[in-house]
Amino acid sequence: MRRIKGSDLSLILAWSHSEDASGPYLTPERFSLQSLEEQFTGNAFWNPHDRTFLIEKRDPVLPIGMIHYWIKPDERDAAVMSVKIADMKERNHGYGTEAQKYMIIQLFEHVGVQNVMMYTDIDNGPQQCCLRKLGFSMHRTLTYDDRQLKRFGHLFRLTHKDYREKAIYRFHYE
Repeated sequence: MRRIKGSDLSLILAWSHSEDASGPYLTPERFSLQSLEEQFTGNAFWNPHDRTFLIEKRDPVLPIGMIHYWIKPDERDAAVMSVKIADMKERNHGYGTEAQKYMIIQLFEHVGVQNVMMYTDIDNGPQQCCLRKLGFSMHRTLTYDDRQLKRFGHLFRLTHKDYREKAIYRFHYE
């Protein structure tokens, strides 16, 4: 995972218009190049309360997706996370799980949140399974906005206490 660079904007633009990159559970963002450039120069992808990372494979270096978190304005001790493995060939290989695991460690250990949350579409069984493996529990079922599209889904939450008790987080990345 790494910080987004200006040279990544054309790839992010292409992903934002691709139904395949978004998959069945996310709505394509359909950014314009101008809006991406404005977000990039305005630090919308990287600021103290909102960060977006590019997920890359190492050998060979290949961008495969993005992971994003933001601190809830009404709950300063809670972060919401989202992940997208945009390259369809790279889904179901554990890259999203590892990116989420790393992000969760960073959020609890370095950002200092007390809760990490994630919304999932009601039919997104693979992500729900992943979240349970990472120690999340289903907090509530609700309707939520996904790019002005109403979706029915679940809100999952991992508390700091549950994070501390989950064996999967005992060994940190170096």
